[in-house]
Amino acid sequence: MNSDLLKEIKNFYLSVGVFSFATSIIEIFVPLYLLIDKDFSLTSVILFYIAVQFGRIIFLPLSAYLSSRFGAKKIISFAFILSAIFYALLQRIDHSPVIFYSCALIFGAFFAFLWIPYLVHLSKISPNGIRGKIIGRINIFTALARAFGPIFGGIIISVYGFEYGFALVILLIIPSIYLLLSTPEKSKIRKINFRLINIKKIFPDLIANGFYNFQNFLNFLIWPAFIFLIVPYYNQIGFIQTVSLLISIIAFALAGRWTDKFDRKKFLFWSNIFDMLINALRIFANSFASIFLVNIAKNFSWSFRKIPYHAKIYEHMDEEPRTEYVFFLELSGAFFTLFGFLLFVFLIQSLSLKDALLYGIIISAIAGLPVSLLRK
Repeated sequence: MNSDLLKEIKNFYLSVGVFSFATSIIEIFVPLYLLIDKDFSLTSVILFYIAVQFGRIIFLPLSAYLSSRFGAKKIISFAFILSAIFYALLQRIDHSPVIFYSCALIFGAFFAFLWIPYLVHLSKISPNGIRGKIIGRINIFTALARAFGPIFGGIIISVYGFEYGFALVILLIIPSIYLLLSTPEKSKIRKINFRLINIKKIFPDLIANGFYNFQNFLNFLIWPAFIFLIVPYYNQIGFIQTVSLLISIIAFALAGRWTDKFDRKKFLFWSNIFDMLINALRIFANSFASIFLVNIAKNFSWSFRKIPYHAKIYEHMDEEPRTEYVFFLELSGAFFTLFGFLLFVFLIQSLSLKDALLYGIIISAIAGLPVSLLRK
């Protein structure tokens, strides 16, 4: 591996690490902020995330075009800026439809402009033979960065309020942009051409990624709210998440090594089964101790599955036109999440908050099964 590539990987690690630390200060608390501080109903919060997926779908074609036109890292930087705008606007969110849905659409735009260039860029700087190792290391690095954010954020929110947490996140995003743009662009600039993609060939990947996205978004929404019902303290929730993320680093290290050593498809299958079982067990958590233990197990199993999954995705990106392939992956993720949330809203209309969250946990566990459909 040449020195330029090593420098690029190092700076990418640092940039993503700083951004991950910044957003982790407030990220896990966003559903609680909407539910508790802003007094939105669970249905309203789900509608917010449905609007997020609409924003994602709207801006994905533009993200794919601009990534091909200007290069991946410039568009990732734009996504970071959108993230800062989102957190600034989130402080003003209320029941006004204009502010409510504008905030959601900007958050959706952030996801659209982040993941296409992010996946394209990471695939370019990670040779296939050592891809598991590189992906494992970047996840270890970001896990370390993200680990200290929740406890820090929990203390800030408990003592000073959400406004100070939002302000700190926005300030920390600035150096992440500088680090990202401090090395030359690696992307080959070319005109995007969707006719290069064979949808029938990549269809299993689209199904797998659709369910993978839906599960992640549903977990992001329901799990913090479920924890708050049992542990109604922001600083304690932050502590639980911090310890869990630190322990998940072990999973990233093991998964990174084993992804390169064993058959990736089989490894993904068994790690996916393990993750589904752990996710389902969360419904039995009813105390600080049980929440603490099951959250550690959840982060561990999710980390263990994430490495082989993304290694296979990057492997397929080597075989396909990258930007077009990732565009369709992200589009499937947005559509599956959108329709999944619509069905979930319909399901929980007559349920109490706790019962709705329990159903959400069960659905998210089952939603992970089709992830194994990812093609060889």
